[in-house]
Amino acid sequence: MKDILKLTLQEAESMGIELEKEGTAVPAEVRELPMHEQVVGELTEGEVVEALTGEVTTESREDVEEAIGDLQEDVAEEEGT
Repeated sequence: MKDILKLTLQEAESMGIELEKEGTAVPAEVRELPMHEQVVGELTEGEVVEALTGEVTTESREDVEEAIGDLQEDVAEEEGT
């Protein structure tokens, strides 16, 4: 089957689709970048929530906001010491 949707191998496999060829390799210079720098453009809050929790609901948004807030507090405390 031709990959007209540009699926990753994992996405295709999870849907039961068998691709004819391996996916294209990401250039080494892009792979070396942190994940947040590999994304073209800006991510919306909903995209971040969905990526971290798998769904976008009021509860999942609150969970992500709380987790990020906790991480920011930890970093602020480490910088303060």
